[in-house]
Amino acid sequence: MTSAIDHVIVLALENRSFDQMLGFHPSSNPDFDGLLHGGPYQNPGYDGGPQVAAGPTGKHVLPIDPDHSHDAVMLQLGLTGGVSTPTNAGFVDSYERKGRGLSQAAFDGLLAPLLDLLHVGQPTSTATNLVSGRGPLIMRCLAPEHVPVLTELAASFGVCTRWFASVPGETWPNRNFLHAATSDGTTDIEPRFYYNKTIFEVLEKVGKSWHVYYDDTPQVWAFRRLWDEGRARNWFRSAEFAEHVRSGQLPNYSFIEPNHRPPVHATPFVHVAGVHGHSNSQHPGNNLVPDADYDAAAASGHGDFERGESLVAQVYEALRANPEVFNRSVLLVTYDEHGGFFDHVPPPTGVPAPGGRLQPGLLGRAVRAGRAAARRTRPLVAAIPPLAVAAGAADDRPSRPIRVGRPGARARSGAAGPPTHTARSARTAGPRILQRPRRPRQDG
Repeated sequence: MTSAIDHVIVLALENRSFDQMLGFHPSSNPDFDGLLHGGPYQNPGYDGGPQVAAGPTGKHVLPIDPDHSHDAVMLQLGLTGGVSTPTNAGFVDSYERKGRGLSQAAFDGLLAPLLDLLHVGQPTSTATNLVSGRGPLIMRCLAPEHVPVLTELAASFGVCTRWFASVPGETWPNRNFLHAATSDGTTDIEPRFYYNKTIFEVLEKVGKSWHVYYDDTPQVWAFRRLWDEGRARNWFRSAEFAEHVRSGQLPNYSFIEPNHRPPVHATPFVHVAGVHGHSNSQHPGNNLVPDADYDAAAASGHGDFERGESLVAQVYEALRANPEVFNRSVLLVTYDEHGGFFDHVPPPTGVPAPGGRLQPGLLGRAVRAGRAAARRTRPLVAAIPPLAVAAGAADDRPSRPIRVGRPGARARSGAAGPPTHTARSARTAGPRILQRPRRPRQDG
């Protein structure tokens, strides 16, 4: 008999593609669409250079944060110059251009004409920060031994292999889609308050409970209505998650936001003790080294990336420690977008718009293209039999835990088809994460 699901837990990390994290995962399941079968998986070199093949030689660190703006994603997907069918052939070009300072800023919205005029001919990096010849690094994916926690979960539970980012753009639009099934017309980060109906409000309407767990300024805080009187009791420190699981206080829906190392430290509702700056989001911008140090850098080690793996392990182990809760829970580990990293599967086109009139902001570019973006990593942990089923349709499912609410959300979810995942048979207990990263040091 299928177990009832009482708890859905979503942990949303940052900016990693499916192939970058699990492309070389040695799955024996033929439906697992990684890089160990088929191919060749490659991209053209920069400015007519030789083809660059994907390989398992990536590191936790990079010399340049990949460009993941809307314009950069369109270049990465091969959707420039009027092309309408994605090829995923522009990743090397995009990363090289970012290093050389050639990723020209492009603006939209009410102030666009003025900003475009001011930025004509201006490089995107200062002369002292320019880096060349690094474009091929974006094709270097991580070997399984350098993502031990994610690899263990992928081997033991489900992995969604056709779950694409909702917007070909940056973090905020995609996180907004996660919570509200719309980016409110934006494709790039537009720091402001948002008033779209969220999954949290929909759950309240049907009598279900929710919590947000966080350590520093959470992006979900941008949804102003979540500050309303009476909702402050739903916000908790991340460290309280394990105690809530142990004591039976876990709500129907838990959203866990990592520490992004934000420029402004604001902790709404609950004071978060400790030293700010210890991020664990796995954002590549939190895992940079000088270009001169990259070649000698170890493939893995202390830092934000390892702390992110440790966060995944801590959440999983907290659930596993209470078998009664574990057997009635689904843990979804996801990344908000691909972050500019290579992935070989082109996203679907013809995706319905979320509905509503487009309202460009001061700097934002309105969403008009009917397409999703590149694949993201998405292990799915649960103890229920349906995880043993594999499907083949592309999925871009906004507001993931529930398909009710905005008409636009229902339209987009309906176009997505069934979620796609590969998995072993159902199990009522999970494996212990033995390859758990070491405790993070307190020096950055």
